[in-house]
Amino acid sequence: MATSTAPSLDLMDLSIFARGEEDALYDVLRSERPVHFNPESEHGPAFWALTRYDDVQAAAADNERLSSAHGTQIVDRRVEGKGHSSLHNSDDPLHAKLRRIAVPHLRAVKIKQWQDVIDSTVSRLLDQAQERGTFDLVELVSARLPMLVLAQVLGVPEQDAPKMVDWTNRLTSSDPDHVVDEVALAEAREEVLAYFAHLTELRRAEPTNDLVSVLANGEIDGTPLSWEQLAAYYIVLVAAGNETTRHLVSGATVAFHDNRDQWERLVAEPGFLAPAVEEMFRYVSPVAAMRRTALVDLTIRDTVIRAGEKVVLWFAAANRDPEAFAEPHRFQIDRSPNEHLTFGWGIHFCLGAHLARAEVRAFWSQVLQRGLSFELIGEPERVRHNLFRGWASVPVAVRAASS
Repeated sequence: MATSTAPSLDLMDLSIFARGEEDALYDVLRSERPVHFNPESEHGPAFWALTRYDDVQAAAADNERLSSAHGTQIVDRRVEGKGHSSLHNSDDPLHAKLRRIAVPHLRAVKIKQWQDVIDSTVSRLLDQAQERGTFDLVELVSARLPMLVLAQVLGVPEQDAPKMVDWTNRLTSSDPDHVVDEVALAEAREEVLAYFAHLTELRRAEPTNDLVSVLANGEIDGTPLSWEQLAAYYIVLVAAGNETTRHLVSGATVAFHDNRDQWERLVAEPGFLAPAVEEMFRYVSPVAAMRRTALVDLTIRDTVIRAGEKVVLWFAAANRDPEAFAEPHRFQIDRSPNEHLTFGWGIHFCLGAHLARAEVRAFWSQVLQRGLSFELIGEPERVRHNLFRGWASVPVAVRAASS
């Protein structure tokens, strides 16, 4: 087995990601080692890394040989804990049966029914932003927007929505190279499950037009979902329903600050908002990577990967592949075509993609309509993570776009 031990190419060295230097690393790997073996080290377990667009896309579609059931985080950790596997950490046919229950409620046409909820949430957050003037974008807006919306989609009463923000912060806050505080994680899970157990009882007795009602009354092969299956679903929705929009709003704000010509063009030509949103998703790539486990021996680019070995699909690297995107490191709001892999590919294509797109479109649409602009007033702080390309803090001032 060919291995690389160069420390500069260690994808588990989280300091690279915290400094925002991962794109240079991806460039080297795509060019020189497109199927790169990242050996076990003090930073984490061994795995094969795919960084070219075609390889990542093909691997994401190859669910028969590359399994999600053994966990999709690079480290051996599942947000739902050791109980029943969620649809995120399962393979077909179970995955398809679990997914089929929620998909109709999260299709694009269904999300349009939630547009008023999304718009009012964005409006409230921007009102607060304008009142404050200067603030941490992550704390005031990015972390709250997706969870305040998801709370209403799930059927969580408005007064309980802040709990969703707290729960997701606690469920997804652990750095991959740190020892997990299992007690704290267990406490967060118990709070989430106790809350949704009560809400499940209410929705089974009196269903309403929300996702908890759909899940609480869902069936697989004519049998109602067990509490263990529901529990895994709820935990993943609370945890995964946050990361994409949260980090996209933060990352796009930084991108527009660093590329003022693109912001000025969008202000002048707001009709470019739709392609601009897709470019934000490509350029930021909030979910940077996902892991699979080889079920059989397979060959990728003349490299043999043995059954049982881990393969990590680097979506963020694929989204900067010059073979797939012209000038991939350039932030270009009218980029076309733009077949990015931010939401994955194949059977595990992101369940919440339509909701995330709607949230992001609504946010930037209202920013433009209000004539606002965000100016960085401090150094943004990246999260110390390689699974997400995210920001822990983005200090900003909100100003009129013309000032």
